[in-house]
Amino acid sequence: MIRYLMDLKQLKTFLEVADLGSLSRAADRLHVAQPALGRQIRMLEEELGGPLFSRHGRGMVLTETGSLLVARATTILRMVEDTRDELTASLGANGGTVSGAVSLGVSPTAGEVISGRLAERFLRDYPQVALRIVPTFSGYLSEMLQRGEIDLAVMYETSAVRHIPAEPLIQETLFLVGAAGSGLDLETPHDFASLAALPMVLPGPRHGLRILLENAARQAGIALRVTVEADALQTLKDLAARGLAHTVLPLPAIHPELRAGALRAAPIVNPALNRKLVLARSIVRPASRAVRVFADTLRAETADMVRDGVWQGELLLVRPEQSGQR
Repeated sequence: MIRYLMDLKQLKTFLEVADLGSLSRAADRLHVAQPALGRQIRMLEEELGGPLFSRHGRGMVLTETGSLLVARATTILRMVEDTRDELTASLGANGGTVSGAVSLGVSPTAGEVISGRLAERFLRDYPQVALRIVPTFSGYLSEMLQRGEIDLAVMYETSAVRHIPAEPLIQETLFLVGAAGSGLDLETPHDFASLAALPMVLPGPRHGLRILLENAARQAGIALRVTVEADALQTLKDLAARGLAHTVLPLPAIHPELRAGALRAAPIVNPALNRKLVLARSIVRPASRAVRVFADTLRAETADMVRDGVWQGELLLVRPEQSGQR
């Protein structure tokens, strides 16, 4: 039974100890006497009715309850900070300046495409917002959204998205990619069936791109010759550039290499290959003003990249007209 309400100071203290795994190191960082810090942790454990740490000679390790409190405390403190920033802005104390923090998760390939342009545009217009970009696979992104670890995610549409608030962003087109001497050309499409004759470097079996390609191969009645598996985008590009194998990627992911002549690409037809990207949001964190403004900027940048031909595909945004709002 909880006897009294935890205060914000307790939660901040707890997170410091959890981060450092040591009362003495946390006491040094917080400039608090170690016995006093230990009492605060014990009071918190008594309040919750169980241990938050396992103590041993080398420090302190979170229990299952402690790990749960880390996630909840991080979300609570973030919400408090966001609320303060929004109230300050609404009262005109900072002239309406957008401030706070935004965390964006991105699938690796999509992150390579949009992260740089998006961050440059957003921070130019809103320099007082702290931006964090987390590249990881869509399956992990859905879990992070559900735990409240990130605010937004640009991710590929999978079954994991069904239980998360999400809006369609873009359906991107995939291209066959090879080395400079591969003879591939953007004006000369290749039938999907022709991939059966090519050595391929592709992500592992659990990767969304690999699943899409294997499903398409099954429907076409062919088998892909995967000579190397690599989940990292840079590795896929490097092996293709060395002429060791071909790969399949969206065009903007190889834009610098195309310009430099290190890679060449060709459209795939019969069938054409596409992937749908969505903009998903946390089901735990309420969207702060900074998050809402960032989401608008992301939509606008996506629309501009499609309009400028940088991102090949069909724009799926509900309000693409926002792309003109810079």
